[in-house]
Amino acid sequence: MYRFFEAVFFRNAKRIAILTAILFVVPSAGTANEKRPSLPPFTKADVPPAPDYSKKASWLAKPEDPDQFDIDILWLYPTVLTGDSAWLMNISRKDLVASAELSIKTEARVFSGQANLYAPLYRQMNLAGFYLPEPERDAIVEYGVHDVRQAFEHYMQHYNKGRPFILAAHSQGSYLLTQLLVKYWGEIGIEDQLIAGYVVGWSITDEDLRDNPSIEICDAAHQTGCFVSYNSVAPGKQKDSPVIFPGAIVVNPLTWTREDTLAPASRNRGSVFMEKSGTYQILPGFASARIANGGLEVVAEDPDRLKSKFFPEGVYHSYDYPLFAENISMNAAQRIQAYLLSGK
Repeated sequence: MYRFFEAVFFRNAKRIAILTAILFVVPSAGTANEKRPSLPPFTKADVPPAPDYSKKASWLAKPEDPDQFDIDILWLYPTVLTGDSAWLMNISRKDLVASAELSIKTEARVFSGQANLYAPLYRQMNLAGFYLPEPERDAIVEYGVHDVRQAFEHYMQHYNKGRPFILAAHSQGSYLLTQLLVKYWGEIGIEDQLIAGYVVGWSITDEDLRDNPSIEICDAAHQTGCFVSYNSVAPGKQKDSPVIFPGAIVVNPLTWTREDTLAPASRNRGSVFMEKSGTYQILPGFASARIANGGLEVVAEDPDRLKSKFFPEGVYHSYDYPLFAENISMNAAQRIQAYLLSGK
């Protein structure tokens, strides 16, 4: 059952090379190599203590009342460890935990009030590890793979209690989830419990589906047991995105189909932006969406709000969830209701 969590993190060398650009792509500020942190060679002495998932401190999020909802959500956060401080994330570092928590406040919050949220902390590899030769890289990332495997096994054994669940992730979290799905989905015995998977900020491709035909891509708002994937860009900026790959399959979060017709901004129930004060601003009709050339082309009312120091102009990777927050929240409710009515 738990072979699902015994994934090999690096399945596709091309994607690894592409990922090195993430968080180092600074417009007009040099190349990714110029942004590479200076870290000494990795040794066993660099390995922080392993998480103990029987303890609350090893979870980024874990419900106070695990029976509050009949549904669970499993969240994999994106990369938070960069710079030259360490090769592996020490889950006791408050600054890194705070960065990971921000993904819950700005992204996973779309599922709040609908399910019990579980998000494991893990010894995440520094993004600089993607520059290393494969044997060295694999030796470092194996600690994160081990932790995620242990976290999900612990969840299934001790917390799930047969409840249906949603899988959700962003960016590198979605990369990890995609590798797990391609490797093991369809043979682990928990597929019937899946309501839906939101694999956002990474590409699920035709090749992935050929490798594992058990993976079903969503094509309707009430469909269950399927997966959603998209990457947001301004029109014509697909080639500038480091996470759009050949054969990428896209689901439009305004229609929840794979049709390439324009979904006007009037269908956007609200983009949600977190202000510096910690409050949220909801902007209905802020952005339209159309599937084109492997990306989700977005025309925003105010593109200046979507600028990021980490990505080229017109690559809206950092806003994949906020741009369609209210639609995702409503869609999660639709799929939950459909699943419960199905009597699975």
